[in-house]
Amino acid sequence: MTGTLEKSDIGKRIRQLRLTNNCTQAEFAEAIDISINFLSEVENGKKGLSQDTLGKICQQFHTSADFILFGTKTKQATLLELANALSIQELQTTIHYLESLIEMKKIM
Repeated sequence: MTGTLEKSDIGKRIRQLRLTNNCTQAEFAEAIDISINFLSEVENGKKGLSQDTLGKICQQFHTSADFILFGTKTKQATLLELANALSIQELQTTIHYLESLIEMKKIM
């Protein structure tokens, strides 16, 4: 695995995710059941995260712990992020396409 467990880098990634999702510190802190002050300290690299809080962040932003901790994304996490940006109809079309692709692969 690449990357390091630097609190400042972890905090920057969390801030990036929060801002990308148009979420204020107050909204995000409430959603994951922590104080605004603690979230600010995490985003500024002054405090670390518990496993429980890390899990809540991953669930809230539909991302992996690998991305939060190391800045790397698994293929599954990337696919999930892309899928979350699609409408229901676009998602159904994508699923149908992937199923067809898998069937074609079985034939070859």
